[in-house]
Amino acid sequence: MQQSLQQLKAQLPYVDGGIEIFKQWWKIKGQSWIKQLRTVMIKSRNIGHDWQFSQHQKELLQQYYDANKLLVDCLNSDCYVSREVRQQIEDTLLLPIAEIKQRQQQS
Repeated sequence: MQQSLQQLKAQLPYVDGGIEIFKQWWKIKGQSWIKQLRTVMIKSRNIGHDWQFSQHQKELLQQYYDANKLLVDCLNSDCYVSREVRQQIEDTLLLPIAEIKQRQQQS
């Protein structure tokens, strides 16, 4: 990743060249440079995807977030939960439902 980022940095125009030179470079090569950066980010860190979620998918993600936040808030409060239940919640908190079900079947 470091080498790829250094290569991308090397493509940028020199700062001393002035803002007009940078604007011209950005106009010509900016979109290509952004695409290369996004590719590096996806390949190296699996971030930067352009997911294009539907409104329904966004709502489901918000529900998922809210439910997980509630669980974490409960675990961090004074409520009593056995160690076994707490550990199971922590182990499966952010896992996909299919993996949780698979774990349950293995138990």
